[in-house]
Amino acid sequence: MATMASDNIIDNPSDSAFDPAFDPAKGIRLDNLPPFARRLRDAADMVWEDGYNQPFLRELGQGTLKQERFAFYLLQDYRYLADYAKVHALALTKTNDPEVMRFMVNVQNAIFNVESSVHRKYMAGYGVSEEEMNNVRQSAFARAYTSDILAIAYGGDLLDILVAVLPCAWVYADYGQRLAKEFADTLDSNPYQSWVDMYKTEEFWQSSVWLIEHIERMVQGLGEERLNELEEIFYNGVQNEYMFWASAYDMQYSWKPQWDGRR
Repeated sequence: MATMASDNIIDNPSDSAFDPAFDPAKGIRLDNLPPFARRLRDAADMVWEDGYNQPFLRELGQGTLKQERFAFYLLQDYRYLADYAKVHALALTKTNDPEVMRFMVNVQNAIFNVESSVHRKYMAGYGVSEEEMNNVRQSAFARAYTSDILAIAYGGDLLDILVAVLPCAWVYADYGQRLAKEFADTLDSNPYQSWVDMYKTEEFWQSSVWLIEHIERMVQGLGEERLNELEEIFYNGVQNEYMFWASAYDMQYSWKPQWDGRR
């Protein structure tokens, strides 16, 4: 996931007049969200919190997650990121704004030059070749997720795309920071420390900040029907994130495990 410095778009107190809980002077933080971002986060709260408390994240934070489960996740995430990059490439066709275009290109660059290198490093440690990575079978759950965001990228507008990719960026930043705090005393001996370290940083959070700022500006003046549509896109994305973790923990390729033998 690429990062980009905030442009302080949300700097007018009148923009947050209907949400006194947001303090623009503090900037966008996990505990200081502008109005529409807070609405999105609240709408997805149950799934969001269940996601953080599911076995994959619990055991990853404790350092007890089985390596084969983590390897399954990494292989599926490697496949996911290729489609995630395509979504950002399609976003380029929805705008003439150089800043937005630059962000989309930077995300793609980070995917292929940062995230992918992390996956290769982990996979090499598990004896998985790059050829195996490139030819891994995509799970039904990962395919449902990427099919959803690709469909939005093809058929929706730029705002739809920004909301569709936000769950991935935001969930990882939130979970990374929370894991780092919750397991601070044991993280040094955790085999997954580098994973937590990657997503706990302020630099990584800034990708979400950039998206939230632009979404916040773009939703000004929109009607409730349109806002509900965007809320649904976000909520579905958070659900897909949950299923991605859950299916990785179960190492599940198909909707029913007994179907896996078909291929």
